[in-house]
Amino acid sequence: MVEIFMPKAGMDMKEGRLIRWLKNVGDPVELDEPIMEIETDKITMEAEAPGTGILLAKLIEDNTTVPVLQTIGYIGQPGEQIPTTPAQQADAPVPGSSAPAEDTSAPKSPALVSESGAIPATPLAKTLARENGLALAEIPREEGRPLRAHDVEKALEGKTNVSATPLARKYAEAEGVDLRHVAGSGVAGKIRKSDVLLAAEPAQPAGSREPVRIPLTPIRKAIARNMFNSLHNMAQTSDSVEVDVTELIALRKRLVARQDLLGTKITVNDLLSYAAVKMLKTHPLANASYTEDEILCFPYVNLSMAVATEYGLTSPVIHDADQMTLVDLSKAMRDVVTRARDRKLTAYDQQNGTFTLTNMGIFPVDNFNPILPAPQSCILGFGRCVDKPAVYNGEICIRTRMVLSVTYDHRVFDGGEVGSIMATMKEYLENPELFLVQ
Repeated sequence: MVEIFMPKAGMDMKEGRLIRWLKNVGDPVELDEPIMEIETDKITMEAEAPGTGILLAKLIEDNTTVPVLQTIGYIGQPGEQIPTTPAQQADAPVPGSSAPAEDTSAPKSPALVSESGAIPATPLAKTLARENGLALAEIPREEGRPLRAHDVEKALEGKTNVSATPLARKYAEAEGVDLRHVAGSGVAGKIRKSDVLLAAEPAQPAGSREPVRIPLTPIRKAIARNMFNSLHNMAQTSDSVEVDVTELIALRKRLVARQDLLGTKITVNDLLSYAAVKMLKTHPLANASYTEDEILCFPYVNLSMAVATEYGLTSPVIHDADQMTLVDLSKAMRDVVTRARDRKLTAYDQQNGTFTLTNMGIFPVDNFNPILPAPQSCILGFGRCVDKPAVYNGEICIRTRMVLSVTYDHRVFDGGEVGSIMATMKEYLENPELFLVQ
């Protein structure tokens, strides 16, 4: 029998969230086959099975956060009985009640209890039956084997006509929730712990001003921690300039008309990113990091892209972006953004970024001050494209304008350098043929 642990995907990782199991109990499992999706404080990833056999048990439910290296399931052979102690440890403390006293008279192995006159049962089955007021003699079981926790669960479902996990029943008892009135979100309507906790919350009347509590996921905790630390540990400041991107938009339209020839549909963000990468050739301090003893200027550009997903902000990295053509960069960006939103990023996809770009153009945002991700020295932010009256060639006409924002580490370079960076970007974006031939 093999234990399934919550993986430790980094030295600083303290806990992980099981997003969902990819296998059901009883399903065959092969060594190194993806068995679950987890979320760390940095990425979401598939975790592989540590052995071959069948999935004997899941000790935690989907969307549950637990410490790293905690046992969360078992893989073994048909008929093997899982240990009870890890399963009991995996149960979270029940609010409003103390954990049931351990049955010291029962052995901790899964062997059946064979006291004189007693119904043979595993310790976990006895505990579940006792907590739910069931007599062991009332619970049906297969001949020739002891009562198991699964037998108790089935008996409880028959008694209450409600399908619920044992942990959900514990919480229901502690909170005084009638399971018959709880809608289950599990498979086939099975009630889970989260359903009970939702039902236990007092109904808020219309117009209630009570706060809504949203649990923090590992990624949201990491975002909050990193943004806070970045603002307090770096000398950040921001500047912005409005640029005329009429010619850039016109170029993009011409490239889209040739997408069959190019093999990709060029976006405005592709052009902005390509221009930024070219700018770094003449402004290496924008592709650097500050240390206590020196400034590190990198000879390569690992471009980080700020991507908003349903589970939070992430920054996938396109390694060696300075070695790519516009078409190569466009394809790489589309691939990494798609995988970010599908929770398919690997640890490598978010490592060693040297420069970041963030684009708010799909929102009604004109100007903003992006937060610089440590230890990078510079981040560029782009607002939306807006058609507005402007002076062009001595005449007032309608032009497409965009605000470029630069946040930088003042320890690495000063205002004069950031002014030069903005001048280069303005020249590139207003005359896009310049960065195309660089």
